[in-house]
Amino acid sequence: MTSRISLPSLAIAIGAGLASALLFASLVGGSMFALPLFVLSALPLGIVAFGWGTRLGVLAAVTATLLVAFALGLPAAIALVLAVALPMPLACHLLGLARPADPAAPVATPVEWYPTGRVLMVLAFVIIGGTVVGGLAIGFDPIETSREVAAAARGMVAGSATSSAEDVSQIEPLVHATVRLMPVFFPASWLMVTVLDLWLAAKVVARSGRLARPAEDLAQVAVPAWAGVAFAASLALAFLDGPIGLVASVIAGALFAVHFLVGMGVLHVVTRGADMRILLLATAYGLVLLFSIPAAAIALVGLLDAHFAFRKRRPPPPAAP
Repeated sequence: MTSRISLPSLAIAIGAGLASALLFASLVGGSMFALPLFVLSALPLGIVAFGWGTRLGVLAAVTATLLVAFALGLPAAIALVLAVALPMPLACHLLGLARPADPAAPVATPVEWYPTGRVLMVLAFVIIGGTVVGGLAIGFDPIETSREVAAAARGMVAGSATSSAEDVSQIEPLVHATVRLMPVFFPASWLMVTVLDLWLAAKVVARSGRLARPAEDLAQVAVPAWAGVAFAASLALAFLDGPIGLVASVIAGALFAVHFLVGMGVLHVVTRGADMRILLLATAYGLVLLFSIPAAAIALVGLLDAHFAFRKRRPPPPAAP
């Protein structure tokens, strides 16, 4: 990684900002095929921030924000800042921080990098803050939103030739439950999307030889034990009505994603050396994609790992030749 600024690096940063803006705006068309592009909207910012330094990563983020504001308006630009332009450069900056492992020793001592688990926690709280601010900006109200969505859904069902009165009566509870879960689902899903973009950006930059941070065993990433306490407390408060319940739902969603990622790391570590490891991991990923209960079980494993240290019972992977 280098923070040296030159005309080519400026052009790269501006180009990355343009790419990020285009990917973010791809969802405007409403096509499901645009969703993967939208998910990768933070990737160009991560590549620049990892490979050319934080300042150019911020420049790319500012470029993307200005372009989206010009093309789609201020609300879309604010959404870009909260979801993409702020979390990605900040996470890349923290991952690029390093210090000598022994400050009193000579310069050639080993380097201690900023812990990845702390970066994950910072990222979670940035996304929590962004979700809360975004919800306040749009005036999110679960009751009113449920009423509007249910009315639209009833109209669609009533217009169907195969609909019945029973179908119409079942809509409102389902809509209410779905809307109530939105404050949980959005921060959880967007945290995992951001982590995916971070990982992809690091892989791309590493292939070019510009990534300063050495490769690490991501399956060993851990978070502090207080994160589990915060998750349990926010989950309990999430059942309350009103603003407290909504904010607690956002916190619970983001911390659920944190412990889910840790739990997946535990699963990767404990299956090392198993004869059917690929099949076991593929089954776990498939179940998580299809059902919510396996994801909750894996998050529980991640939460308990801070207290029972499941991964310390397994030897580390062999060093790369």
